[in-house]
Order: sequence, then structure tokens, then C-alpha cells
Amino acid sequence: MGKKRFWSPDRVVTLLAILISLITLIVFARQTNIIERQSRLSTMPYLYVETGYNSEEDYIAITLNNYGVGPAIIEGIKISYQEETYEMDFAAFLESELFRSDSITILGSASITKGLAIPANADRVAVKVGGSGERYIKAGKFLKKLEKNGFDYEINYRSIYDDQWRIRMSAEIPEAL
Repeated sequence: MGKKRFWSPDRVVTLLAILISLITLIVFARQTNIIERQSRLSTMPYLYVETGYNSEEDYIAITLNNYGVGPAIIEGIKISYQEETYEMDFAAFLESELFRSDSITILGSASITKGLAIPANADRVAVKVGGSGERYIKAGKFLKKLEKNGFDYEINYRSIYDDQWRIRMSAEIPEAL
């Protein structure tokens, strides 16, 4: 009986089958990662706080907009003012004892609390202040006074995949947490 060769046709076919299986596994894992990433990006919220001035109807509105493609689920809101931190929404902050002396008229508001979901391409009017002529001017001055005295906010939110972000007045874009 002769010596058996290591590279027999059976072994070559077996090794090729194993190699093809490994390459298929690598491609499958890569495709799965790409699909998961695409799925996360297709539900990514993008919150932005806007202040709108309407001089025709005499009001100023602070609006929380979701420019993303998925719902934004609020995790918490913090307002900082004069080195103090308040865990409340904008309307409650404006109605607090601290600002009653400025007698700002709140025309409308909506709560922004933990668990609130803001759908994609939707907004939520956090607070609308102003009123006829003088009240509108007073509200504008009041908001400028807030900014001068260290007003800042932080809103933490997440996507349906629990990816988390934070927006702040002092930062231009949401930051991932």
C-alpha cells in the first residue's frame, strides 16, 4: 500500500466547502449589521427647540419640533437659570413663583414630560406667551432677559430602539448619550 497524499481530491473539496461556508457566514453577519443600522436610522428622531415670533397675532411660541424620521420619546427636561436647576417643563417654569413678578401672560401651553412621544415631522407648542401689543413686547423683553441671566434647557430623549440623545440651548445639534 502506498503513501496517502495530504491534498487528495476529497480533502480539497472538503476544505473548499468549509471556506465557502465561512465566507458565507461573514457576508451574512455583515448584511445583518447593515440591516440593523438601516433600521435604527429609519427611526431616528431629531428634536429641535424653536422660538417663533408672530407680530401679527402678538404672540411668541416656544415649540419642540421633531425633524427626524421616527418618534422622539422624552426622558426628561431640565431648565437652568441663574445657576439653579429646575426639573419642569417650560410653562411650569414660567408660571413658577420666580416669575410671577414679571406678569407674563401665557396664552397656551402643552406639557413636555417623561414618556411623551413626539411623532416624526410633528411639533409640540411648549408655551405660547404674549397677547395684545404691550404684552407681546413685554414677553419679548422677558425672553431676552432670561437669555442674559443664564437660561438654558436640557431635554433628553430616545428612539424606539433606546438610542438616546440630548438637546440643549447652549448646543446647536443633538448629542448622542
